[in-house]
Amino acid sequence: MIDPWLGLAALSLTLAASPGMPDRDPGSSPTCPQDMRLVQGDHYENMGHLCLDSRADVKDTHCYRYAEDLSLLQGPVTPIRVCMDQFEAPNRRGASPLVMQSYNSATRWCERRGKRMCAEREWELACEGPHHLPLSYGWAVNVKLCNSNKRWRPVNFEAYGKTREEAQAETKRLWQGSVSGRYKTCMSPFGIYDMMGNVEEWVSTRKTRKWPGALMGGFWSKPWTGCRGTNDAHRPHFAFYETGFRCCKDPKPPASPQGGAAR
Repeated sequence: MIDPWLGLAALSLTLAASPGMPDRDPGSSPTCPQDMRLVQGDHYENMGHLCLDSRADVKDTHCYRYAEDLSLLQGPVTPIRVCMDQFEAPNRRGASPLVMQSYNSATRWCERRGKRMCAEREWELACEGPHHLPLSYGWAVNVKLCNSNKRWRPVNFEAYGKTREEAQAETKRLWQGSVSGRYKTCMSPFGIYDMMGNVEEWVSTRKTRKWPGALMGGFWSKPWTGCRGTNDAHRPHFAFYETGFRCCKDPKPPASPQGGAAR
């Protein structure tokens, strides 16, 4: 979130007015596998929205509603074209998302399946869509749309320093996630589910960050986390009860007018 007056004064500012909410799931693309969605568009390095409803908690202040159809966009601009898993790993509708995943383990999981980690900018665009939404589903927090409003449960950290069985039992006790696709309203403009809430998702970071991986989207106890709510505080081997991921893949080249692949 940036000061709207400072943003309007910036020489590099682009004012983007969107015509409203985009369509639902656009379906699969011939350039991507059936269980992935094509994410394509321009990513702006800096984006701000005018907050109309800010609320403080014991640690921070969060925005719950933004001025609709108003985004303050600043360059540089990066063209994005990527295939992204429609669901959190294991990328199956109705399956429980994988948790206790580190950036390192997530990277290996994706690579074994001929995919890769999604980049931070790719994830942001997939969440924002072509109309630069602050939340994957719109302009105001709606706790009914995604699995993002569960009460936080205190963690028994000692359990994670003992046996594997005790750690697994604690993870099970803390679990408040939902199976992938259960919240049909929790869909981004590109048809990708659960980018808000459910489990936090590892991504590959911008080169300016300290660590190669960061977490996006918040988890089931953070309804305010938006498309740019990056958590870059953890080392790549960090794993916890709510950390998951999804995979990406470069799309096939678009077909030429003659029916072959463009060169």
